[in-house]
Amino acid sequence: MNLWLSPHGIWYYRKVTTLPCGRRKEIKKSLHTRDKLTARSKVAQLLACVRSRPKPNQLPADVNAAPHEQSVAQPMTPAAKPCAPLLSVLSDRYLKEKALSWALKELSNQKNYIGCFIKALGDRPAADYGKADVVKFKEDLLNSGKSPTTINKYLQKLSLLFSWLANHQDGVINHFAGLKLQRAKEVNSRSGYTAEERRKFIGWAKQQEPHRRWIALLGLFTGARANEICQLYADDVQHVDGIWCLNIRSGRPDQKLKTANSARLVPLHRHFLQSGFIEFVKGRAGGRLFPELPHRQDGYSHLWGQWFSRHRPVAKDFHSLRHTVGTALKDHGVPLQYAAAILGHTNGAISYDRYGGDVSLEKLKEVIEAALSSFTDAG
Repeated sequence: MNLWLSPHGIWYYRKVTTLPCGRRKEIKKSLHTRDKLTARSKVAQLLACVRSRPKPNQLPADVNAAPHEQSVAQPMTPAAKPCAPLLSVLSDRYLKEKALSWALKELSNQKNYIGCFIKALGDRPAADYGKADVVKFKEDLLNSGKSPTTINKYLQKLSLLFSWLANHQDGVINHFAGLKLQRAKEVNSRSGYTAEERRKFIGWAKQQEPHRRWIALLGLFTGARANEICQLYADDVQHVDGIWCLNIRSGRPDQKLKTANSARLVPLHRHFLQSGFIEFVKGRAGGRLFPELPHRQDGYSHLWGQWFSRHRPVAKDFHSLRHTVGTALKDHGVPLQYAAAILGHTNGAISYDRYGGDVSLEKLKEVIEAALSSFTDAG
């Protein structure tokens, strides 16, 4: 019956004919099924449909025949079922929707994850990807030498995509659910800083040029992301209700946040304020806080990240400071909604989930003062 099984386990109808010129012409049509009996049935229906179409020599000889006679000679054929859109098309719609709330870098990363998946398994209708396909993709990632953290990013982001597809397309199942790697806790470049590493970090930061010093110490005392700090303007350091804080926002065209939930006010710890930060801010009034850093498509933190990687005092990356603050909040029993308000939103590495509602700035100040009390004088 001209059945052909693709490497991905999907049955196709395949027919090869030879043209008068001697060239071969191949016709291939996906039957959208992994079951051979179902595929046979679909081929039979397809061939029956083709045979039922009138051929030129079946048309009435008398062109003046009555309309009802013509209708008898030309049987009706069922309308062809529209083809399901390919994953590449659907993912474009998905990314267009997410562009309303995601930062450019997040969109770029997601596009790369989807592109890798399509390259590995082929561009098909979303419902055609089965559990075996997804498990094979995971196995390929495991064999690629990528770290468990990177593999989990692929699986998590693609799970988000297929959850969205399941809500927008018939027959789509999110086979990525439950495939995340379960890792034993380990000390790595993204674990938090120990007390000794914090002391070493602060001593190192004090020896740097002013803009580098303050970027480093803001990371330690706020847990803010690198780009959230690097894109600050002087007027983003605000005195609200008697409390000095960072207004992390996307108030200007060159300011971007990872998600809409990242906008927040973060009180500054008294140890940090005693080290002369406000004087530094006043000296840069009317402009960016760190104009030494140029703007790129993905924000202001690229040059800082490169420099920090070369000169960091301990074998931990800058994002580890965020984990350090998160761990300190957790160890001090800080309620979930307060920790989330300080950090911006979900952070799986410290097991804080999404939060709702506003938290008073005064309460956040109390929480930060208590939880970060062991972070010695930054001055």
